[in-house]
Amino acid sequence: MTTIKNHQGFTLIELMITVAILGILAAIAYPSYTAQVQKSRRADAQVALQEIAQRQEAYFLRNRSYAKDVAQLGYAATSAEGQYDLSIAPTPSTCTGLAATACTAYVASAAPTTGKAQVHDKPCQALTLDDRGRRRGGTNATTAAADNAQTCWK
Repeated sequence: MTTIKNHQGFTLIELMITVAILGILAAIAYPSYTAQVQKSRRADAQVALQEIAQRQEAYFLRNRSYAKDVAQLGYAATSAEGQYDLSIAPTPSTCTGLAATACTAYVASAAPTTGKAQVHDKPCQALTLDDRGRRRGGTNATTAAADNAQTCWK
C-alpha cells in the first residue's frame, strides 16, 4: 500500500531564503529612500532663502539698505517646516540696516536645526543665497561652494 503525503506550507530553507532576499532589498532601498527624503527637505531651506531674498529687495527699496538680520525683515529665524535655522550675514558687518549705516550686500544662509533629521544631510549642511542671486551649498556657510549648488539646489 502506498501512502501519499500531502505537504502544506513552507520549509525552513524556503523561509530563510525569502528573509535573505528581503534583507538584501531593504539594504539597497533604505539608503536611496533616506537620500530622497533629505533632498526633498532641502526645498524647505530653498523656499525660505528665496523669500528672504525677496524681502531683502523690498526692504532695500524702502530703506536704501539691506536688512542686517531676519528679524528686521519680520521673518522667523527658522524655516516653515522647522528643518533649518536661517540667518543673514550683512556687508559691512557693522551696518544697522538703515540708510545712515547701510548694508550694501548680504548672504542669507540656512543650516540644519540641531536635533532634526536634516543634520544628517552631509553634503549640503549649509545653503546660501546672496544679494547677487548666487546659490551655494556645502558643509558650512563659509565654505559653501558654487559647484555644490548643482547638488544642493536641485
